[in-house]
Amino acid sequence: MAKAWYSIHVWAGMENKIKERLESIIAEMGMTDLVERFFVPPPKIIEVVYSPEKVLQKVFYSGYVLFYGELKDELRQAISEIEGVLGISGADKYQFFRNEEVEKLIQSLVVEEIKPKPRYQFMPGDKVKIAEGPFANFIGVVDEIKPDKGKARVLVSIFGRETPVEIELTNLQKIS
Repeated sequence: MAKAWYSIHVWAGMENKIKERLESIIAEMGMTDLVERFFVPPPKIIEVVYSPEKVLQKVFYSGYVLFYGELKDELRQAISEIEGVLGISGADKYQFFRNEEVEKLIQSLVVEEIKPKPRYQFMPGDKVKIAEGPFANFIGVVDEIKPDKGKARVLVSIFGRETPVEIELTNLQKIS
């Protein structure tokens, strides 16, 4: 039987634990030559953009562990007995995954992991403290949010005048 990509549907949030369990079972059964590679898609990431117009939610794949290898009957049985595994699909009668599709999926998800968009909870008018940078420990008021740049324009008092400064969202802390 040729090697192919398989998808194991698992309980959401248990992906990494099940992957580790799979690796140990494969090692115990002496089948490490059958499975070449595992891939756990990143967990759900919900990005909430606070603005009067919209709330944007972006969700990645969760509840799946992918592996590339040869699935023999005894391995299939062992996988299906792991607590949290809901089912296995791929390369039987129904070919769900071609190598190119999975590689493209992995590359797109890895790029998303490298460049995550910042999540923030600020709205214009919120009082914030600047955590880092040349204006560290200054307190100001959010004037404008720039989600595409990952920054906010904050009005801080410098020498008695309100001065707008552009600060990265990750360097702001909301003050109640």
